[in-house]
Amino acid sequence: MSEAVKTRRMLNVRFKRTTPARVLRDIRTRYRKYIAEDDSELVEWRKTGLHKEISSRMGPGDRLRELRTVTGLTLQEIGDKAGFTPQRIYEMESGRRGVSKNAARRFAEIFGVAPGMFI
Repeated sequence: MSEAVKTRRMLNVRFKRTTPARVLRDIRTRYRKYIAEDDSELVEWRKTGLHKEISSRMGPGDRLRELRTVTGLTLQEIGDKAGFTPQRIYEMESGRRGVSKNAARRFAEIFGVAPGMFI
């Protein structure tokens, strides 16, 4: 299920199927005037100035967490794909452990981005 919330620009927000119905009802009620019915005006989040501003302040672990979250992968799933334990992925995301060049290449391949995002 997707809801588009309109602020300064439109933002496409996706909810997991496990999102409680009461939460969805509350969002629809509170943000009714901002919810767009027409998808033709949606702007891709990564192309917005706000995303660029926020991303410029993010470290490699923050970018890893963002991509993992956006793609809906768990620590276990990304760990299995990249060949790391969930604990190690958590440590990279939290900044307790750096992201090696080898790990950056693996993540880049999984997410379809440049390895430099993680270094």
